[in-house]
Amino acid sequence: MKKTKRCLSLLLVCLLLSALLPVYASAETDTVLQFDENGQFRIMIFADIQDNRDIEESTLQLMRETLDKYPADLVIFLGDNSVDRELEGYAASVEAFTQICNERNIPHAFVFGNHDTEMDATPEELLAIYREFGSLTYDADPDIYGCGNCNLPILSSDGNKTAFNLWLFDSGSAHPDKSIGGYDCVRADQINWYKTTADKLKEENNGETVPSMLFQHIIMPEVYETLYPKLPFTAGKDYTIKGKTYFPVPFFNRHSGIILEPCSPPFVTEGQFDALLETGDVIATFHGHDHVNDFKTDCYGIDVVNVPTVGCSAYSDAISRGSGLITLYEDDPAAYGYEMIYHFDMALEENSLLPQIEGRDSTFYYKAVKFFRQKILDGFHNLFL
Repeated sequence: MKKTKRCLSLLLVCLLLSALLPVYASAETDTVLQFDENGQFRIMIFADIQDNRDIEESTLQLMRETLDKYPADLVIFLGDNSVDRELEGYAASVEAFTQICNERNIPHAFVFGNHDTEMDATPEELLAIYREFGSLTYDADPDIYGCGNCNLPILSSDGNKTAFNLWLFDSGSAHPDKSIGGYDCVRADQINWYKTTADKLKEENNGETVPSMLFQHIIMPEVYETLYPKLPFTAGKDYTIKGKTYFPVPFFNRHSGIILEPCSPPFVTEGQFDALLETGDVIATFHGHDHVNDFKTDCYGIDVVNVPTVGCSAYSDAISRGSGLITLYEDDPAAYGYEMIYHFDMALEENSLLPQIEGRDSTFYYKAVKFFRQKILDGFHNLFL
């Protein structure tokens, strides 16, 4: 009987999604993103929730408390948002974490990660789920590689023009060419769509480039060129990026924050970063994927930021787990602010429920983690700056 009910429930979900798909896969939203009267716009980033339909309560509570203390104008879920392998369960998990935004009337968007689509459902079906629960992400061009490639303009405080732009890219999963291996990369047709759309935005802005930020799950391989020492020989495949081999320990004086595992970009590229440099609109890119890394580095004049996991069930480390907060300034976009909101800091807030949740850590533990982070790891890092 239980199996029959479950099958009927799954069938109803599939029928609902098939009805929603033509609308949600292509239509944009009526929600308007706009700088406030002070010329500011804040974006909260939650990366790698990476849980199933029964999302750990501490993860949800961490996101609740973070948004209550740091109100945002937009939330972006940065990929690997759910790893539930059944459509019904995936929908339940999306509903759970987007409800946190919807209850606070905060618009939200997402990008796919490499694990999101590892199930017997199309990305378009998954996109329909997100749209059902209010996501701003849409499929700008269904004919190009991936799903959910789009841009979200932010209007000026007076509403007269597009003052800023956000690019959302599907960076794929595993590379389909087994001879290449590793992770997929943003493809040439996605890059052409980006360049064409950027040109249109520029034309609509009286010939001035619209400053932008880019969000995608998997980091681009160029980060190795500026962050890691290059070896004079080829040694194995794991750290041979774009045909050059790198030592997987980064230069300590070339980034802020901490890197606890080597970055995991694709081994190849079809020219995405070169297109960013050529177009000249993107001032920063934001990525998840490497759960225990929270860093920011300058890569050929573009800030590259890795946001660690917010998921308490995903592989993670208490010294880096948390979320990223961007503050945009209308009058000086290049001077944007970025800060990490750490799990341990939120748990040490006076009224936090995080230490009380069954199975989570004590206040003493969070204090010890904070001490270790500030006095040891950050102190060690600062020796090289």
